[in-house]
Amino acid sequence: MDIKSFQTNLDLINFKFDKYTDIIKQNEEISKKRADIYQTDRNFHIISENESENYIGIKNNEPITSKKYKDYVIYSDNKDLLYYQGSNAYYAIPKDTDTNLLSKISLTDKMFLLNKNDLTDEKIVVKDEAYFIQKMLDDMIIEQTSFMLGKKLDQSYDVWHSLGFGRNYSYANKFSPNAGNYKADNYSNQNYLIPNSYYLNSYANSNLIDTKFGKAELFLDLAGDNDRLGVGSFSSNSQLFRFDSDGNGFVDKNDTYFDKLKIRAYDKDGNEIIKKLSEVVDSINLKDFIDSKSNALKKLEAQKDNYGTIEAYENSLQSLKDYNPYSIFKPEVRYESMNENDIKELSKLADEDGWIDASKLQGLANLAYAKQGVDGSYRLEELSYLGANSQTNSYANEQYSKFNSLYEDYMAEFEALNGFFDSYKQTASDEIMAEFGEMIENPEFKSTRMLKIESEFTAITGLNFTLENLQKVKDSFEKDRANTANMLKDTDTLTAIRINKNGTFTLKFNSGREIIVNELYKDSGKAFDVELNLNAKFATSIELNQDIDLVVSAAKIQDKITGQIEIKSLKDLGVEIIKKLSNNKFALQTNDGKTIIIDQIYTRFMPNNQNDINLIDDKDKFYLKPLRIWV
Repeated sequence: MDIKSFQTNLDLINFKFDKYTDIIKQNEEISKKRADIYQTDRNFHIISENESENYIGIKNNEPITSKKYKDYVIYSDNKDLLYYQGSNAYYAIPKDTDTNLLSKISLTDKMFLLNKNDLTDEKIVVKDEAYFIQKMLDDMIIEQTSFMLGKKLDQSYDVWHSLGFGRNYSYANKFSPNAGNYKADNYSNQNYLIPNSYYLNSYANSNLIDTKFGKAELFLDLAGDNDRLGVGSFSSNSQLFRFDSDGNGFVDKNDTYFDKLKIRAYDKDGNEIIKKLSEVVDSINLKDFIDSKSNALKKLEAQKDNYGTIEAYENSLQSLKDYNPYSIFKPEVRYESMNENDIKELSKLADEDGWIDASKLQGLANLAYAKQGVDGSYRLEELSYLGANSQTNSYANEQYSKFNSLYEDYMAEFEALNGFFDSYKQTASDEIMAEFGEMIENPEFKSTRMLKIESEFTAITGLNFTLENLQKVKDSFEKDRANTANMLKDTDTLTAIRINKNGTFTLKFNSGREIIVNELYKDSGKAFDVELNLNAKFATSIELNQDIDLVVSAAKIQDKITGQIEIKSLKDLGVEIIKKLSNNKFALQTNDGKTIIIDQIYTRFMPNNQNDINLIDDKDKFYLKPLRIWV
């Protein structure tokens, strides 16, 4: 039977379900999975007297048939074709497409792919394999882009996601044919944070970013096709906070997805211009989007009548007063060394044995200490001293168990993704490979779960996520579990601090751990355009003078006339030699014979966005989007 005859002669109205009774009885397992997906206790494998409620589910790649939910499959007389019909689907597909593609994905994904999105398909239409692979790849890009931008998926496109299926939440689930609805996990670092909305200024809420050529719109282009699917547009500049992967307060080339960010602008004749963001800015300072506390409080006060009760308003007011919008950035750009007065005030809280109970620290500035990571570099670890309950399990074993679960979960996602495409390309036609080969050969998609795990990995290790770094931490645990556990983010709680006679500090935790650190740091409540160079504190004088870059390295110097603290590069100061002192300070010897004593060495961020737009040629300038005039 040819396709035309198949489409014309298929008689669903008189289709007899009773002939499939034996098949239905054999398929209780798949039917239960369907019940789980639809979140009902209905026994789908039982034949009902009401024909509209009959279900057929067939094992081992045989047809799955449903009539109530309009997503069923039956064989035609032509053994090379399968017929799918639903409330929004009328497809006949080649049997090879089912074998090569649809049979290898979850039932949820299969239902999605067979759901018609083409409004012109009012009759039975034969869909080839290219249609389904394109739809699946588009779906993966749409869900990843939407998650990264914090957008809800468009339900007019994503009818199945509205039922909570989350097809691309887990690839380990997606590429398992017998999988049901995916169950959520405990990975909480879904996205990089955006400050409280009251602290976002008008520039943050605008959808036009300033560049050296003029204003432009931002969008995310994961597929490299200039957002063909139309899902990557930024609703506002504040979404840039989601792309500061290193947490230093700047979006620049050091951030993971910087090269996937693009701008859309227009020339003076109204022609569209698309460029990579990196072509029009060197970096974006996220602090430019943060409003002052006084303005944030004024905005809250303007909404006073919307809070219902005075108590609700006052609670929100106090919460906003206590809120620090800069806390979303990493501690190395927010913390500064505790000075002698800070330590003297801290010592007043000590008992007769010299211990300071952590409960007395509440309400004071947050504290941190320097910690060495698996890669040998140092970062600040913020101390937690709220809700200090004792821990009974081994701290090292707990850290290992949590990381090992993270490792195994990520590798399951990675292997499922690559396993599917490795298998698929073995059977894909030359035409499929010609059109989709790049994505099939090098799938760079990320499931929601992978993105969450990558974010959590960075949070607990201080490392950028790469497969190499993931394996590095895994190998470190296998080599030395206890030491590696101490290198990860603290999961225990500070219970007490003691200031030792030699100037060091002993930190005691509820896990039973005790560590000695040379220095403590306090939260400034601000974010600086420089970052603490903690590695300098632990390097030798020889290493410092060999490795340090005098151009990007800086010190805070007090101006003798104004008394203002200025940040100056070591090169501008004329530094020739750096010496480490026994009190954790540095002596800078300059080319004019002076010696400058400093507490810290900093790393400067070096943006180069100072191009004067007035010096840009008119043909290169960006203009506002032209208005369409209708006659």
